Amino acid sequence: MMRSLPVKSLLLPVAAALILAGCAQHKPSHKNTALPVETTTVRTGNLPIVVNTLGQAVASHSVTITPQVSGILQKVAVHSGQVVQKGQLLFQIDPATPAAQVAEDQANLQGEMAQEQYDDAQVKAYAPLLSKDYVTRQTVQQAQAQANTAAATVAADQAALQAARITLTETRITAPISGSVGILSLKSGNLVTANSTALVTINQIQPIYVQFSLPEAYLDDLHTAISNHSGKVAVWDENHQTRIGTGTVTVIDNTVNTASATVTARATLSNQPARLWPGEYVQVEFTARELHHAFIIPATALQQGVSGPYVYTIKKDKAIMQAVQFLGQNGKQVAIAGSHLLGERVIVGAPTRLHPGSEVRVIKS
Repeated sequence: MMRSLPVKSLLLPVAAALILAGCAQHKPSHKNTALPVETTTVRTGNLPIVVNTLGQAVASHSVTITPQVSGILQKVAVHSGQVVQKGQLLFQIDPATPAAQVAEDQANLQGEMAQEQYDDAQVKAYAPLLSKDYVTRQTVQQAQAQANTAAATVAADQAALQAARITLTETRITAPISGSVGILSLKSGNLVTANSTALVTINQIQPIYVQFSLPEAYLDDLHTAISNHSGKVAVWDENHQTRIGTGTVTVIDNTVNTASATVTARATLSNQPARLWPGEYVQVEFTARELHHAFIIPATALQQGVSGPYVYTIKKDKAIMQAVQFLGQNGKQVAIAGSHLLGERVIVGAPTRLHPGSEVRVIKS
């Protein structure tokens, strides 16, 4: 009589067979273990090297208006924010006191001029009498001294009259430059003090300056830009959303900041129309130079390692690390040195798990 085997004993071989079959079915292939990557081909072309930095707008000319004479502010001829032209009337100080001084000095001068004429006539009258001994030499000398004194007094009165006239003209305050008037804080009727009361500030904003700092490595590029009048600067708003205007580099500071290893430069913009305002912070794009026949790759293809920049190329489906020399960047494009890479495929946006020797498969080229 045959003995029947337990059910459990019969199921074990079947389960083992199913497990082995499943393992064989899900065995990872070479294709699945390779990292998916995107590539691009190294090309040649011209690439302007643009440096981005923060800048600030500065008035090309700024004047704070203070009165040269004291008095009551009789008239305010401008309003806050007004654009004025050179020579335009800004303020009028009560001219009554300076005008009275002019009249007094004129009267004094006329009296002294009459005295001078009389003394000169006395000298001329005594001169022929001296040779005939009708007058003494001492009398003639006294007459000449009086004439000289009268002439000196006339000269002094003329200077005083000129000063009084200048003071009178200074009661009428005009714009020394063309520009934009700041906020006025004084109104007519106020007492202003000479060389003390600040009436208003005028800023010339057309043209306008934009000051910015660059690493000292770009000092040679700045010097070249000045000498060749080729330093192009594009100015954007602080959020780098709106382009405000363009200009050229006109000034380089005479000292490198040793603390930050930067040098300050200034660009001049026409500011037509007046979109830039003194004190405004802006984004600056300085075109340092243009590379010709450069080897160009996307910025996302360039990696930075301990030994310097490098890229990944592909050989026999494996990632190969290639050291390169960084020459400059313009937006999303980078120029590198390395003619041996021309036509090579480089990996763009390398995955974090990618390392030299990693197996890769190209999903986009």
